[in-house]
Amino acid sequence: MSRQIKPNDLVIHFLNVGFGDNIVIGFPADMGGTRRYGLVDCRRSDKTLAYLDQLMPNATDSQARLAFICATHPHSDHISGIAAVMDSRYCPQEFWDSGFRHNSQMYSRILQTVVEKKIRMVRVSSGMEWYFGRVRVTALSPSVALRNKYATYGVDMNNASIVLRIEHYRENVISMRSKEYKGDISREDERRAGRSVAILAGDAEFDSWAYVSQEYPKVERTSVHEPRVKKMVNYLSSAVVKVAHHGSMHSTPLDVYEKMQPNLAVISTKQQESTKKTDHSPTGELKRDLFPHQSAVMALEECDTKVITTDGSYERQRLDGGTKKDTKNDHPGSVVVVIPPGGEIKWKKLRDAADSMVTPPLTIN
Repeated sequence: MSRQIKPNDLVIHFLNVGFGDNIVIGFPADMGGTRRYGLVDCRRSDKTLAYLDQLMPNATDSQARLAFICATHPHSDHISGIAAVMDSRYCPQEFWDSGFRHNSQMYSRILQTVVEKKIRMVRVSSGMEWYFGRVRVTALSPSVALRNKYATYGVDMNNASIVLRIEHYRENVISMRSKEYKGDISREDERRAGRSVAILAGDAEFDSWAYVSQEYPKVERTSVHEPRVKKMVNYLSSAVVKVAHHGSMHSTPLDVYEKMQPNLAVISTKQQESTKKTDHSPTGELKRDLFPHQSAVMALEECDTKVITTDGSYERQRLDGGTKKDTKNDHPGSVVVVIPPGGEIKWKKLRDAADSMVTPPLTIN
């Protein structure tokens, strides 16, 4: 059943831009009915700017400014459109950067624009938090342990990715946190962890997830063993995950997905095939899909997660008997996810090609 998108909903728009990430975050509206927006990566500025124009048709220049632009890491499929957005009326108040210094002209132009337009620069590492009313944004990665190796390029660029955890609470986060230790009942413990959480994984790969698992462990309540644990915490539990590195074979290991247990996985991708010569195949060749890779989607399937790709490639795969996996979503399209305050997510896949414009939906499935 469709429902109208409400002003107090958190809305995450995963734009279909082919091979690349382009994510617009709409935070719940304030008392005056105005939403603030953030942008995580930007592959295509033209599609992004046209989309923002529709999301904020009546906004003044001051209202139109993005709260932030986050460049998860400086690969071109994540940052090629950022400078153009900075040069527009949507110029952000903050620029979130992983700290991995790349020598590309594209990245240098972004940093120069940050200086010229006096945009506040934030170098992100794990544990940092931002508050937007009822929404808390937490950086799960990069770990400081990885970040401190960047100067020697001891960490590859994908593992330098910023990973964001976004949770929508039922009340103002700061007010709620101030009440956390009053009384015998933990408000953190009462809520159903994960059902209003989205994790945006950038291109983080195995090295990064190893640190995330250490720094955000799953703590289970027990009354038997010593020391006793009174509160159950699982910061990786989530309702929706933007799959890391376009669903490559190096994206996210199964044990991390088992902690996340997401209802929905969104993969921003354009299917590519690899052919490799091998002595161990009857044909002498090994052919495999790279984005998304079979190992990545199998890990998600093991967790009973609904998988959606922006190019429709996963949904078009055929099962035994000649039937398609998902005839409703076997087309290219942007994906819009709505997270009500403390509630279950709703989502909708639109019908737009990577190089075409798209209209934000008013209702959601």
